[in-house]
Amino acid sequence: MATINELLQATEEFFNFYWNPSHGSPPKWSEQWDFNSSIPNHDKRGCYALVKGKEIIYIGVGIGKSSGNYYGSGLGDRLKRYWKLNKDSKKDKKYQPTKNWTEVTSLMTLGFKEEHYHLAAALEIFLINKITPPRNSQHK
Repeated sequence: MATINELLQATEEFFNFYWNPSHGSPPKWSEQWDFNSSIPNHDKRGCYALVKGKEIIYIGVGIGKSSGNYYGSGLGDRLKRYWKLNKDSKKDKKYQPTKNWTEVTSLMTLGFKEEHYHLAAALEIFLINKITPPRNSQHK
């Protein structure tokens, strides 16, 4: 089982290897999303972790440029595939997972500054290899 603690430790290990301290502090993982507010780092490119309770079940990357008002918002653009507006949000949360991800209880994001977003692809591969979330497959 890949835990949030393991995610944080592996991310720290990655940045110890690959982050240049002259760029300041590396980005940090967000708190878990509450399904009501905006997705953390929705306006940046970076990595995301889908959470089930305290377990990380999937790690992904959102580094696309997007377009128009959403230019550079790879995380927001990518994550909209996992959530939908809850039509009955007066009784429940504003958003809910799509049918393929109903077990997801939250998500966390790590957004990079524009000049460093390319590191998100390497971080995704590093984390999948290191903590092996159950819904990820290894790169071949």
